[in-house]
Formats: sequence, structure tokens, C-alpha cells
Amino acid sequence: MNFTEGLEKALLHRDHPIITYYDFFILAHGLFTAKVWGEEPLKRMPQGWDQTRAKNAIKRLETKRVLTADSDFRSNVWRVTQATRAGTAEEVVCIADPFSYVSHMSAMQKYGLTDRNPQALHMTTPKRSLWNTLRDAKVREDLPNVEDIDKPVLNRPGFKDTIRRRPVIVHVSSQPRTPSPVSDEQTRITSIGQTFADMLTEPGLCGGIRHVLDVWEREAEPWVEEIIKAVDQLDSKIAKVRAGYILTEVMDINHPTIHNWEQYAQRGGSRKLDPDAEYAPVFSEKWMISINV
Repeated sequence: MNFTEGLEKALLHRDHPIITYYDFFILAHGLFTAKVWGEEPLKRMPQGWDQTRAKNAIKRLETKRVLTADSDFRSNVWRVTQATRAGTAEEVVCIADPFSYVSHMSAMQKYGLTDRNPQALHMTTPKRSLWNTLRDAKVREDLPNVEDIDKPVLNRPGFKDTIRRRPVIVHVSSQPRTPSPVSDEQTRITSIGQTFADMLTEPGLCGGIRHVLDVWEREAEPWVEEIIKAVDQLDSKIAKVRAGYILTEVMDINHPTIHNWEQYAQRGGSRKLDPDAEYAPVFSEKWMISINV
């Protein structure tokens, strides 16, 4: 078996619907280092491994129709033609951008928290400076001897407006969450607790506060511990006040951590349950927030 045939087998064994240039570089570098596939030695090995050889290997695999450029992305993403699945929009976005994750209404939908079926896919990715920091750490982890080789380029992917025929909305965050993996695929998603917390920090991206209140009242109780932990980690004081009001006065839940949030209630302020609606003179005495819903 020659090196190119070994690459083909490695791609099929990996069985991801797409591969990025960076992931291909890492996969092939591992094969180059091992010089075997399984227990079979590889023949016609390259003399070294660098970006030029990686690009040439991709061209050979394109010629064999093992790889084909993925038209949903601007560059450096290929479909693996013999993969067992084409990949959903959320999965291929998570593969293309290793630091992105499903969020907001799309996370609610994936967890079955909402009866709405929005067409657009909501994804979140870190702001560029943080993305670059995460990239550098990933490269050091994936290639600890990176100084000894031609450094691979891990670029932030260029997304088109539609991925797998689904509109995609990418939110850029200065405080990205630590997502949870989805079993049996390469998708990442906000944790269940964080998904509820995001409904209060950005209700407009989660169907609006009226829908958020409906979801909390209907779905939150089994996840109260996870929700309280996620809300407690937020920097947003108003989100803690909103959560405190909903949990104690709407859902009648008592928890010591919730009592700690009472310190963020501000008398005489103009805080509102719905940030997008006008202030209403009906308010919570305990949480000092206008119940303008």
C-alpha cells in the first residue's frame, strides 16, 4: 500500500462527512510519522511533511474523487465522498470551525425545549482575538513539535449564508461557553443549563421573552440544578435577577444560590423582565424588576 492509498483508508476510517485543510494536515502527519496503516507498511513515502506536500496529496485525492471541494464553504473544506453520511449543517459547521457550537434557538430546538421550528441555524464562535488564542493552543497540542516542521495554517473558516441548504446565523462572542458534545456526531452545543441561561441574557435570539417564559415554566424544573449553576456563572447581573424572579415567584422554587442573587436587585432602577418592551409600573418587590410582559 502506498502513502496515498493509506491516506484514503485513513479518511474512510475517520468517517467524517468533511475534512478541513488543517485536519487533513494533522491526519496525514500522523500517517507520515507512523509509516504504516494498521500493520501494513506504507510505500512511496514522501521525504518530509509540509504544506506543499499536504496540498499535493489533497490534489491527488481530488483526482481520485476521494475528496471534493465543499461548495458550502469558501475554501479549505472538502467533502469525503465515501463517508457514510453527508453531515447536517450544524455538524459540518462544528468540524469547519473547531471552536463553534450550536446556540440560542437552535440549541433549544435540539434539546426539544421549543415547539418552534426555525429554519435558520444559530451558531456561536469566539471573537477573532480569542479564536486566534484558542487556535495557537490547539496547534501546540496537536503538533507539540510544531517548531520542527512547516507550521500548518489553521484559518477561521469562511461561511456562506447557507450550509446544507439551511440558512446559518453566526454569532461572535467575547465570552464563549464551554459546549457539550453531541453523541455519534461531531456537533457541539451549549449545555442544557447554559441554554436556559442564554434565554435570559439574549431572549431576542431565543424567541422573545414571552416564549422564554413559556419554555422555563414548561421545561425548566427537571434541570433546575444545571440551570442555577449556569446562571450563577454568568457575569450578567440582570440575567440573575430575571432568573431569580422566574424561579422563585413564577415557579416557586427555593434554593440557597438563588437567595445570593438578591444582592443584584436594585431599588429605583429601570430593570425590565423584557429588555425589548417598554417599562411597566408592575414590578417585583423582591427582585425590583419591572414585570413588563
